[in-house]
Amino acid sequence: MAPTRPPVSGGRWKAIGLAVAVHVLLAAFLIVGIRWKTSPPPPMQAELFTPPVNPVSKPVPPEPLPPPAPKPPPVVKPAPKPELAKPDIVTEKVRLAAAEAERERFANARKETEKQLREKKLAEEEARRKAEELKAQKLKEAREADAARKKAAEEAKKEAAAKARKEAEEKARKEAEEKAAMAAEAQREAYVKGLMNQASGAASAGGATSGSGTAGAGGGGDSSYRSLLSSRIRAGTIFSIPADLSGNPKAVFVVTVMPDCTIAAIRMRKSSGLPSWDQAAERGIQRASPLPRMPNGTCPPELEITRGPRDSD
Repeated sequence: MAPTRPPVSGGRWKAIGLAVAVHVLLAAFLIVGIRWKTSPPPPMQAELFTPPVNPVSKPVPPEPLPPPAPKPPPVVKPAPKPELAKPDIVTEKVRLAAAEAERERFANARKETEKQLREKKLAEEEARRKAEELKAQKLKEAREADAARKKAAEEAKKEAAAKARKEAEEKARKEAEEKAAMAAEAQREAYVKGLMNQASGAASAGGATSGSGTAGAGGGGDSSYRSLLSSRIRAGTIFSIPADLSGNPKAVFVVTVMPDCTIAAIRMRKSSGLPSWDQAAERGIQRASPLPRMPNGTCPPELEITRGPRDSD
């Protein structure tokens, strides 16, 4: 409901002025009325007489009466002023109360309208703020999702590259193992063939278990190869011979050799009975890795090495 237009502010002062004027006229009327009804007092009359001295005395003639007092002039009544309409105080009060109520109603309606406008403005600002927050949240989630997709793609790419590299390395390792196995098989066949050739001479067979205690394919019985291998093992062997050691106790080792002449494993077949020498001899063989190649450029896949603390070759 639209608020009723309030009365003009000038009407209140007009009403107050009218009420003051009415009260002034009423006071003047009362004053004039009191003066109009008041008349001057009439003149007073008095008779003077002398009491008689005795009854025989002569009568005294009465004194003449004073002349009658003149009549007062007629009082001219002032012309009555036209009476102003007396305001109805109750009606004025009712009207003022109604005007005040109307002003209060208008003020309350204005306050309510301003309150509604403020609430509407606050609601609009809150809705705008929530919309901006929702937009920022969606933008943040989109950025995070994009970053997650990029990260997942990078990780997948890295995993694929690592997998491909691993597969390539595995393939290269398998090929190397196959080549090494083929080379080892060829060396083994050559080694067996050499052993079969060495079995034909007793002297070669005896050389396989003496000196350096080596046996190899092809040049296994070559004194120059045995001397080279023995000198390399002796250079890496550190051992102090006890003073009470009698004889030259020997330890027998079986050495597995890789195609590149590096030692893969050392197994002791027979102990010398002196544990300190067994350990020193094994360390000397390990320090000789990689072993020297045979005259034909190959490495024996397996060697049997016999060493004693007093070996000179």
